[in-house]
Amino acid sequence: MIRTVGVLAAATVLVTACSSPRGDSTPVAEPAADPSPSLDLFGEPAVDGRFAVGDGRELALRCWGAGTPTVVLETGHPNPGGIQDFEGSSFVGEIGARTRVCAYDRAGTGLSDAAPSRPRSADDVIRDLHALLTASEADQPYVLVGASFGGMIVTYYAAQYPDQVAGVVLLDVPAPSEELTLKEIPEVAWDHPANPEHVDVIPEFEGRFAREPVSFDAPLVVVTATEGQSSVEDQRFWLPLSPDARQVELSGGHDVWADNPEEAAAQVLVLVEAT
Repeated sequence: MIRTVGVLAAATVLVTACSSPRGDSTPVAEPAADPSPSLDLFGEPAVDGRFAVGDGRELALRCWGAGTPTVVLETGHPNPGGIQDFEGSSFVGEIGARTRVCAYDRAGTGLSDAAPSRPRSADDVIRDLHALLTASEADQPYVLVGASFGGMIVTYYAAQYPDQVAGVVLLDVPAPSEELTLKEIPEVAWDHPANPEHVDVIPEFEGRFAREPVSFDAPLVVVTATEGQSSVEDQRFWLPLSPDARQVELSGGHDVWADNPEEAAAQVLVLVEAT
């Protein structure tokens, strides 16, 4: 199913589990997160600007907190922009109390320039992100966090730029599907008005990564929401991408980072602290 942005009510029961690429499960200790994010975190951002990514285009980036590694957030699709999605959230506050955390607006969304008027692939999207992080001089290494559709972007980035990535976290990311068609969901066509990013969702993301999963060596945490968009079994698809992968089930809906910010942030901070 296409990954949409929508907040669901948080579940009341927390279940944490770890799965290997073979699918077996063992308990995982609760990671510790800073319980008191800085009250000034959402005052003046540490970084706030638009940066050149080529072809005369600029993308908007906003960061909070200080330190390394830099946590880079990717939002779902469709979306109003990553900055608008994440800014002011407790999830960002928890992470920003420990290290720098950044959100950005992909081409065609938020404060960024329009996307090129052509079908855009995953390669186009990660080239934009790489150019943005380079131009903004964001400190490496990165812990990449992908919510929903953003999970396909961060896993591909980790595969293409392995020396830059210290860890990857997926937040309720269903497995890609070869079964989706434009007849079923015409609004994801690259030139549909509802798709200002012009990403070619079905052939260049869903179908592509279902047929040809990527791989990388960075640690991977797959967070599955109890009331999310797909099951624990479905999201086990991602575990073989990394030799150091585990799966955690957290209470909440598809936007588990908003429904259960402390626990979701704690999973990110496990990789931050390990860097």
